[in-house]
Amino acid sequence: MFSNLEFFLIEALRSFRRGALMSLVAIATISVSLVIFGLFLLLVINLGNIVGTVSSRMDIAAYVEKDISLEEAGELQLKLGKLPGVEKVEFISKTEAWRNFKQEFGTKLELDDIMTSNPLPHTFSVKVRTPDLLPAVAKQVSNFQLIDEVRYSGKFIDQIRTLVDAVRLGGAALVVLISFATLLIVVNTIRLTVLARETDISIMKLVGATDTFIKWPFIIEGVILGVLGGLVSFIVLKFSYDAIILRVAAALPFLPLVADQRLLAVIHLVMIVGGTALGMLGAYISVSRVLKSEV
Repeated sequence: MFSNLEFFLIEALRSFRRGALMSLVAIATISVSLVIFGLFLLLVINLGNIVGTVSSRMDIAAYVEKDISLEEAGELQLKLGKLPGVEKVEFISKTEAWRNFKQEFGTKLELDDIMTSNPLPHTFSVKVRTPDLLPAVAKQVSNFQLIDEVRYSGKFIDQIRTLVDAVRLGGAALVVLISFATLLIVVNTIRLTVLARETDISIMKLVGATDTFIKWPFIIEGVILGVLGGLVSFIVLKFSYDAIILRVAAALPFLPLVADQRLLAVIHLVMIVGGTALGMLGAYISVSRVLKSEV
């Protein structure tokens, strides 16, 4: 058992060295396809995370630009709370809003150096019972005389969801095409190796070697190509994504990008496993075709 495994591994490495150039081409192709797949997966996950974050804040923001007294704010708050579909109304003064904003982003941005005065308006945060009520309630809120502007997240969420669906569809088609092209390159790479050793294979069959015994060195070679391609794509994607995270966090600290290391580790593992599967499948198809043609 162990002697056979040692023989298979030695033959696979020998074959890898003989066709070094084609092997490098196969590794590079696998790496490129897996990097594209990884980027597509991260894009979809991040867009989904943005949708989830915005959805969790399903409310209407009603802005009052001019100064109002606490009595006026209290009266308006009561009126807004009586609207059909409204669950809760909270008044946030411009002073409180500016203080909260600085607490959340002041450590990343020197706000006091950038802004000399408070740019935020008074805000009424209106929570509705269901997201479907947002447009109707927003329209009613905008009819109040003191309200200068009304915004809600429903439109943005719908746009992002449409974008996510388009990215999923287009990305899936792109990944399928690239995976197919990669598989063909791996098949041809292993096929050249098999054809170069056609005489050796014929001798092995004459002395009683089974097709399974002959296939294993080539399958192991395919696995080596796939694992190396997966590792290269893992390194490229990890360092690229880490650099993107740092830049985006510095420029747009409020954007909820995915930084969960466990989730990212799963994605990296999927890439390595995917590369291994591509290499193994390509090798199996190639050597099976050659052995079948010799029957």
